[in-house]
Amino acid sequence: MNFRVHVLSLFAVLFSASLVFANPSQDNTSAGITFQQKVLDFSAVYGAQWTVYLITQKDTITDHGSWDNFFSYPLHPEFDKDSFDFNIFKHALSGNYYYLYYRYRGYEQTDAFLWTFLSSLAFEFAVETYTEKPSIQDIYQTPIYGTLVGMGFERLSTYFRAKDSVALKSLGYILNPFTLLPNHPENIAALPQVSDRSVGLQVVVGF
Repeated sequence: MNFRVHVLSLFAVLFSASLVFANPSQDNTSAGITFQQKVLDFSAVYGAQWTVYLITQKDTITDHGSWDNFFSYPLHPEFDKDSFDFNIFKHALSGNYYYLYYRYRGYEQTDAFLWTFLSSLAFEFAVETYTEKPSIQDIYQTPIYGTLVGMGFERLSTYFRAKDSVALKSLGYILNPFTLLPNHPENIAALPQVSDRSVGLQVVVGF
């Protein structure tokens, strides 16, 4: 199997384990979150990062990716040349999903921000370095802007989902798609589907 298949298979298993074995805390207090759950939650985000990266950066990985980059680039962070507007939009959106995921998993706002920051570091220094050097701007923009957007989207989502309008309820779910997941993740089974020609993830949800 090629590089992408190996990575997807590994993190599909980690993602499955996170969904099956870790229960979210419905009162959003981090006190009862075990070390095992934190590791699994972080692994789930890391797996999702690799999955999205492999799908969206296929050509870049083919042309510029290497394990030499992966291990040497983390020592050479730099300011990237992306436009300010692009950086703000892209990284605020990414960080927003990190934050909302950790909130769904039961983390308080401060802890959700901390883990969003750690997940951002993981992407910059242990995912994207396969093709490029870590971006100094992205290290702080993703968690800070992402958390601010996530806090706003979380409140707006709660507000809209409480309305009788189907359109407003739908908007609430769009703003925070994690609210579509069941309250008990043990009702979710996620199984990697791997063959010589393809790789995927089969997700079965029980309500």
